[in-house]
Amino acid sequence: MFFTSKPFITEFTMQKLKSSIFLILVLVKSVVNAQNTISPYSMFGPGELQSKGFGRSQAMGGAGITLRSDSHLNNINPASYAWMDSLRIISEIGVQGKYYNMSSSDKNQSGVSGNLNYLALGFRYNGWMAGSFGLVPFSTVGYTVERQNSVGGTNEKYSSVYKGEGGISQIYFSNAVKLGKHLSLGVSASYLFGPLTQEENINATEIVPALQIIRQDFLKSFYFEYGIQYSKQFKKSEFSLGAVFSNRQNLESMHVLSVYDESYSLIRGETFDTDYLIMPMTYGVGTGFKRSDRLNVLFDYNFQQWSQADYPTQKDEFKDLHRFTLGSEFRPWEYRVMNKGYKNWIYRLGVNYQRSYLSFGNRVIDDKSISFGAGISLPGKISNFDWSVRYGQNGTKANGLIREDYLMFQMGFSLNEHAFIKRKFD
Repeated sequence: MFFTSKPFITEFTMQKLKSSIFLILVLVKSVVNAQNTISPYSMFGPGELQSKGFGRSQAMGGAGITLRSDSHLNNINPASYAWMDSLRIISEIGVQGKYYNMSSSDKNQSGVSGNLNYLALGFRYNGWMAGSFGLVPFSTVGYTVERQNSVGGTNEKYSSVYKGEGGISQIYFSNAVKLGKHLSLGVSASYLFGPLTQEENINATEIVPALQIIRQDFLKSFYFEYGIQYSKQFKKSEFSLGAVFSNRQNLESMHVLSVYDESYSLIRGETFDTDYLIMPMTYGVGTGFKRSDRLNVLFDYNFQQWSQADYPTQKDEFKDLHRFTLGSEFRPWEYRVMNKGYKNWIYRLGVNYQRSYLSFGNRVIDDKSISFGAGISLPGKISNFDWSVRYGQNGTKANGLIREDYLMFQMGFSLNEHAFIKRKFD
């Protein structure tokens, strides 16, 4: 005769949890320092905003407002964590590499970049509540741009070379609760931090002296997001709805301005706190259809109200951002232990169109991409290896602008460990 207690955290479980947390802390510096991008459009606003989602959703174009799993984490919607397996600790680690080609009407530039992309850990607290924490990139900055500027009140012009670097990192802590069999709610609290640096080198003319102007924003601010998911099962099919929301938030930062003359002597220096960096109100809605474990189709729409964001240091007008994403994952063959490896893979496809918040001469910058990939169960493990390839175009060569063609390779590991057990008494 025996009885079974509720799941509890054993000493062995705590060792695994501590080891996972230690690994994340060790790799934090790598993620923060590895953020990089090469894009002239990253000089506007908070930089080039990074898409959310870990390996699974990235292969589906970034779709994931209704996505949930017992073996993967999903930072697109904090409500998704409520559906994790109660006996597992889940870790997500991802890396990416990018080949890009920048082209205008008369110039061309190619290159590669790569970095450790994200780290996350999640687990269930009890039967109805779960959470996750991790480190992900929020935005990146990297550009070198030459501009012709006018001297106020005259017809004189001078040239400036702008160089930018840095980025914003995001440490998040999300919690979700399950309300019955169909509904879950979630909230994510984040701390945003990191430097945004712009260096302007002014070439001397007869009336303009040679100057170097360095503007730095050291961001240190909290940021909040909310989510909801609802699903209903009909025989072997499941329909789901989801939504995410974040209100308009001013981001606190320390602004440092330094001006140097042609002999690199400091002629002006200012430091002050400011909150002019703004993240606008955003929301997203999604729907999903799932047929057993053979087919999953997702559609997301995201909106960001950049038209209401005011950046006094930038005169370019912002537009509202709209993003549409369609993604799918499917198994062509039924999962069987005796199958050849590729027959047990989960295949994924996605398409994405984003009408960004940047506008130049009434021409809005857009980003179009298509992606594909697969999820592979690791031998003898309950963990997964996810890979994807994305091809896309960002911007246009019309009106003297720049178009970026890119090929992005992403690899992610969803590492699952059995950690919560049930005690038995004979």
